[in-house]
Amino acid sequence: MKIIELENISKLYGKDENKVQALKNISLTINKGEFVAIVGKSGSGKSTLLNILGCIDNEYEGNYFFNSINIKGLNSNKLSKIRNKNIGFVLQYFGLIKNYTVYENITLPLKYSKEKITKEKKINISNLLNELSISNKSSLYPTDLSGGQNQRVAIARAIINNPEVILADEPTGALDKKTGESIINLFKELNKNGHTIIIVTHDESIYEKCSRIIKIEDGILI
Repeated sequence: MKIIELENISKLYGKDENKVQALKNISLTINKGEFVAIVGKSGSGKSTLLNILGCIDNEYEGNYFFNSINIKGLNSNKLSKIRNKNIGFVLQYFGLIKNYTVYENITLPLKYSKEKITKEKKINISNLLNELSISNKSSLYPTDLSGGQNQRVAIARAIINNPEVILADEPTGALDKKTGESIINLFKELNKNGHTIIIVTHDESIYEKCSRIIKIEDGILI
């Protein structure tokens, strides 16, 4: 069953003679439960495509359907709700708030959704910390942790609302090879648990572990 469908998506940056076409008539379907890599060189359009998939960029030509809902016609409030409830984000440089503890960073999506942190939810958070091997780090700050530990915190934050889709932008780019492999193995486990995973990467050792590879070059799928 498809969860994402793009129809003739094009994206322009700039004005007049300075216009740059980042994406050119992209049509793409991603099914629920897929583990997908989007690969391409720097400037190929990978991150632009990811921003559209993540409902961050809504200024484009064409149509984007998420669970059969046309994202193009939604206002900012509805887009925010979809992002918070249905999509988790993992970034290359973690995107953690330095003066927030690990626990505070992980629970940020719950605060944005105004969800009360019940006793049951605290148990779920504790279990999540255990699963990601950071249970003894909850009161520490990002500056106290290694790169791999910070990325585990970022993954915990991304999945705390149990989103259907996890978008990861070069999630191992700031990590050494061994740590990067452990992070990819975490994504594989999340995928086995039913999450649709979409990873943007240029690292062959990473995208070879995905079940499907989508190549993009100069804004065109090839």
